Amino acid sequence: MESRLGRLAIETLFPRFCVSCKREGSLLCEVCEQEWTPVSALASCAFCGELGSDRTCTSCCEDVYLDGLTAFAPYGNTVVRELLGHWKYHGDRSVERILEGCLKKASLRLSPPVLPFYATSVPLHEKRRRERGFDQADLVAQWAGELFGIPHETFVRRVRSTNPQARTSHELRRVGEMDDAFKMMDGIQIPDHLLLCDDVFTSGTTMDAAARVLKEAGAKTVWGFVIAKG
Repeated sequence: MESRLGRLAIETLFPRFCVSCKREGSLLCEVCEQEWTPVSALASCAFCGELGSDRTCTSCCEDVYLDGLTAFAPYGNTVVRELLGHWKYHGDRSVERILEGCLKKASLRLSPPVLPFYATSVPLHEKRRRERGFDQADLVAQWAGELFGIPHETFVRRVRSTNPQARTSHELRRVGEMDDAFKMMDGIQIPDHLLLCDDVFTSGTTMDAAARVLKEAGAKTVWGFVIAKG
């Protein structure tokens, strides 16, 4: 575990700057954290962008397994994108307090459909989890469980390591290409309704592959929940 002295040394050598106002001190300064209210992601089908509802549209329903998606903010939001980048790719875990606080403030508009959900996550491959030291999707699922007062459980595991989808160009991503990346955990009974959590939803290839495994195991509803939607 990193000591307080070690943290101070790192912060002295590599100071943090607010991703909003660029003031030195933290990744989101106290003033910006109080005042910053991101524009909500538009209510739309997560796969084709048809506006009007967060539910997967009737056309896309024929080809995908995810029933709908709730997102805190668009991935195009610079502050959100930079916070996620510092968290995932630079390992700055000070982001977690910021993101969890933002989700709490927005909890009313983020409530999923009223069903007896279990919160679960789109897991990292074990190799990447070891490299990173944490699984950001599982942390989002824990926050969602606390936010909505629902149980949190792990139901699937990633059996194939893949490149991060947020860093893959849109033209190279296809729904269905990751259908062999996940398997159910052994000896687990699947609940009817699941809130499937991740940090970012881009093309939907990853989340829908996990949703497929859950649906084929007996889940009736799999609803997505993410911090940012591309």
